[in-house]
Amino acid sequence: MDISTFRWVLVIAGVAIVAGIFLFGNPDRKRKPRASRKRVHAQRVRQEPALDSDQIEPEEGDDSGDTRQAELDIGLSSEDRLDAGMSSDSRIEPRLDNKPRKPAPPPPDKIVTLFLQARDNHIITGIELLDTSLKSGLVFGDHDIFHRIHEEDVEPVFSMANLTKPGSFDKNAWNTMEIQGVTMFMTLPGPRNALDAWDSMLATSRRLAELLHADLLDDQHEVFTRQRSLEIKEELREYERQKNPES
Repeated sequence: MDISTFRWVLVIAGVAIVAGIFLFGNPDRKRKPRASRKRVHAQRVRQEPALDSDQIEPEEGDDSGDTRQAELDIGLSSEDRLDAGMSSDSRIEPRLDNKPRKPAPPPPDKIVTLFLQARDNHIITGIELLDTSLKSGLVFGDHDIFHRIHEEDVEPVFSMANLTKPGSFDKNAWNTMEIQGVTMFMTLPGPRNALDAWDSMLATSRRLAELLHADLLDDQHEVFTRQRSLEIKEELREYERQKNPES
């Protein structure tokens, strides 16, 4: 072996020794495994945000919710709690008025009735009715009908209503009103003697029938006759005798 070959053998041997020392010279050193990207991502996904204290529902047996509710109730006065209850229920009905109702008047002992019906399919206009009624001494008043009231009286002697139900007149529609007739009636007892009241109602009814071109009918819707007039007068005399037996 020549000298040059021996040198290369020494160089190769030295390199091998250095490599062995580098690789196996620190036996306690261990390579740390690198964390997997998938494992790190899974940990990030499983991390959930914590709920606020207001969102946490009390577990079964936990009375913290009841404690908070009790604190709220204590903070409210009795009036506040009543108002809160009323606002949550819109079906609460309003209070009834405690004002005493005016007692209804007693039913009349007797009612005397006459009818005025337009003849020959004639239509009575509102303006015509209003003008004729005022000229005949009637006034528009209670229950939206006409009345004859003497100055010294409070109650009407007799009244005039619409022939068509419900019997009232629309005070805002005189210009467009059209009616078939009217009903004349008096109730007893009244402010005047029954016979005097009848004479007044009969005279007014005849005048209205003439001005309105209407037929005068009795309480049976039959043509009013002299015989029927005498019968009504006799009935009213009997009524007055029973009402005032000493007179």
